[in-house]
Amino acid sequence: MAEPSGWTYRAPAGRTLSGLVGVAALVAGARLGKEHSRVLWTTAVLPDVALLYGIEAAPGFERLPGYAVRPYNVLHSPAVPAALLTLAALTRSRRIAIAGLGWLGHIGVDRAFGYGPRRPDGTRY
Repeated sequence: MAEPSGWTYRAPAGRTLSGLVGVAALVAGARLGKEHSRVLWTTAVLPDVALLYGIEAAPGFERLPGYAVRPYNVLHSPAVPAALLTLAALTRSRRIAIAGLGWLGHIGVDRAFGYGPRRPDGTRY
């Protein structure tokens, strides 16, 4: 099965770019909301709720159960922080901007370490 198109994390350059985006987003969020911002750090870990959702039935760390794959992929999609950042710009909401930056930071750091979307069988691409 082919890897889905989009933000690459498999090549060294893509992983480096992902890490830079992730760290920059977290630094920007910390500056905007202060480093102890609950919104920032909550949204920086929130995408991994899908891992907790499937952890009991997971055969191992590398494979999620089928029912947890879609929530994991949705929560780890760059479309989520993009939507939050767009909404923040439209509403001029600092809290929503901080949430978008925290979420983007999580995804960027995950991709820098090679964690991207999951296949339908729960394994990584």
